[in-house]
Amino acid sequence: MRNNARNVKDKGRINKGDIDDKHREKKFDKKKYRLQKYSNKYKINQWEERRKKAVLREYYKELKKDQQNSAGTSSNLSNTSKNTNETSKLKKNSAFFKAKREYRRKQEEKKNRLENAIRVKTEREEALKKYREKKLQNYKVLSKKTKKGQPVMKGRIEMLLEKIQQIT
Repeated sequence: MRNNARNVKDKGRINKGDIDDKHREKKFDKKKYRLQKYSNKYKINQWEERRKKAVLREYYKELKKDQQNSAGTSSNLSNTSKNTNETSKLKKNSAFFKAKREYRRKQEEKKNRLENAIRVKTEREEALKKYREKKLQNYKVLSKKTKKGQPVMKGRIEMLLEKIQQIT
């Protein structure tokens, strides 16, 4: 009887180990809270996950409808042709296929941007190369000297003549 009395008394008590375990489990994570509360990236990720789940739900729903339609109307050939037309329209308009189309379009735009960037870069490099060659030629012409160290005027006059002809 005494054991039973002790058990009844102990049922109301809480061990220190139980308190420590509860305290450890419910410890507040400030960094995680701030990320969830204020981080735009976190909110965007949450929205994307919800959107993906919704798209998948719609997709599986459509598959289920297609299977039910194909099983239910297999006896009527005329009805199956109408149902396939309706389901194909539904497929085209479903969110999954819209998302797929959007993804392909974005990939195409990205590819075009990369090609355009590569083309612009090569054009810039070619223009820079031509500029450097012209600058080097001008330097050679202007730096020519006579035996006495005087500049050769022939090259300078030819350069001035080219500039005048380009202007007019």
